This record gives sequence, structure tokens and C-alpha cells, in this order.
Amino acid sequence: MHQYTCTMNFTACFKPLLFCCLFSLSLPAQQRAFQTFPDLEYRIGQHFPIEEYKDEDGNNFSPDALLGKKTLINFWSTTCAPCIKELPYLNQMKERAGNKANFIAITYEPKAKAAAFLKNHLFAFRHITDAEKQLKTYFSILRNPMNFILDKKGNIQEITGVADASKMEMIAGILNE
Repeated sequence: MHQYTCTMNFTACFKPLLFCCLFSLSLPAQQRAFQTFPDLEYRIGQHFPIEEYKDEDGNNFSPDALLGKKTLINFWSTTCAPCIKELPYLNQMKERAGNKANFIAITYEPKAKAAAFLKNHLFAFRHITDAEKQLKTYFSILRNPMNFILDKKGNIQEITGVADASKMEMIAGILNE
């Protein structure tokens, strides 16, 4: 009898505590718009290292290059069919946002290969090419397409895969916050 009473008291006391703990752990995921890749979850809230990437002139970006505006970073390649399929949606988002946000596309491919592709495909983002070294350092597995949304401080706010019609409004909303 005594053991049963202790179990009841233990359960009665700790059941609400357990519920609160589990509920509070789920809050960060509920506050984000997208479920991300499990191996990238820890990147949420971290600074995106734009300073490790080179601009069109071969100079490293300033660590402050993305400050003050939300940023959409698209990771892509010229041979990725889903990357090509999402281009109209990405271009529409950029057109709608205008100068209110930064739009950057990053690929591991050489500048010449990306430039040849871009002659035939509209992709109105600022392009970073030849980024294989940086991408291999940053990602354990690079999945294309992938999109990062950064807050105005340059920290990763959201990570999602392909941008399509179902995500367009949500991404646009986040960029306009």
C-alpha cells in the first residue's frame, strides 16, 4: 500500500512537470515556419559565415554585408532539376521584395559554368560561384536546392528545401517581417 501511494504521489507530482518540459522543448520548432533537415537544426540561430565567401570581384564579403536586411540564400547547381524548377518562384520573391531583402545564390560550380547556365535561365539573385571549399567545410551533406532565410543580423532564421508555390507566401512573409 505504501509503495502504491508513493508511486501515485510521484506520478501526480511529476506528470505535470514532464508535460511542461516536453511542451517547452517543442516551442522553438513551433515558432519556425519550416521543419528543417535534422543535421542542420543546430544551425538555426547561428551567424551565416558570409565573410568566408568571395564576391564577383574575388574579394571576401564583409562580415557586415548582410546586416540590416533579411536575406534569402539559395544553394543550387546547374544540373539540379529541382533547382531549375524553383527559379520562377525565387525570381518572383525577389521581385516582390525589391530592395527590402538580400537575395544570394551560392553554387560550388565554376563561374564560367554558372554564367553559361544563366544566359539561358533567369535567376535574378547575386551569385557566388566556385564555393566548393566553403560549402564542404560548412555542410556535412549539401542538398540542392536548399534555402536559408537570415534575420537582419545575419543569423539563420529558417532552413528549407525547394521553394515552390506552397512555400512562396510563407517565405515572402518572413522576408517582409
